[in-house]
Amino acid sequence: MPGVSARRLSHEERRQLAVNLTRVVTLYRSILDAYIIEFFTDNLWGTLPCSWQEALDGLNPPQLATLLLGMPREGEVARYRSVWPLTLLALKSTAYALAFTRTPGFQTPSEFLENPSQSSRLTAPFRKHVRPKKQHEIRRLGELVKKLSDLTGCTQVVDVGSGQGHLSRFMSLGLGLMVKSIEGDQRLVERAQRLDQELLQTLEKEEKRNPKICAAGATAGGAGPPAATERGCPSSSPGPGEPCGGLLQPGPAAGPTGGDSDSTGPAALPSGAGLPR
Repeated sequence: MPGVSARRLSHEERRQLAVNLTRVVTLYRSILDAYIIEFFTDNLWGTLPCSWQEALDGLNPPQLATLLLGMPREGEVARYRSVWPLTLLALKSTAYALAFTRTPGFQTPSEFLENPSQSSRLTAPFRKHVRPKKQHEIRRLGELVKKLSDLTGCTQVVDVGSGQGHLSRFMSLGLGLMVKSIEGDQRLVERAQRLDQELLQTLEKEEKRNPKICAAGATAGGAGPPAATERGCPSSSPGPGEPCGGLLQPGPAAGPTGGDSDSTGPAALPSGAGLPR
């Protein structure tokens, strides 16, 4: 399935794409915001137009994929058993036209050149239990939030839908931001709390093992406020401005190699002090 590649679009074309995507998402919000389980608990099928129900009723998942996504298997021809309503065909055509390409059009980010499963710009504690894609996401987003906070004088960050807390931990203990995490799934909250404690225990062990690195990190990081989260982390949890801060400092900013040229590390944070990668 081909798709849109934002890298090839001008600023105006990107703006128009965002407008079109927003219109489609707004129009079909009731379907897009639904969870799979709500199909059974909230009778989502009954909310579809009758003409859609008649066209889709009785199709199995492979048939739905072929007809809705336009992806017939090799040697297979898409055949409609009935005439589909124009509204359903319009949704299919619109989704097809606005979908982003699934074919990577860029090189591997420089942070994964040495090891494809470990970001060289995240220290070991922040990589643990985190897949490579998520490592890249929390590093990029965390650094962006840090820059915006520095520019605007923002003193607190709220992570809504924080899940297991990977981003919150990086912003709090890695970048020195004051973070409050909000998560509605109690299972994810409990998982996040366990990971919080695991990271704090790792810091305590490394502080005893490498007191010189801790001291160096405290000196370089300055006397910033301790990072804290709303999931029950102790208020004494160490931040980059306190002892052990040096153990969590991100690596140096990546250069223009590897397709990551627009990525720069936070200028306020020293590099070089950190856990072994």
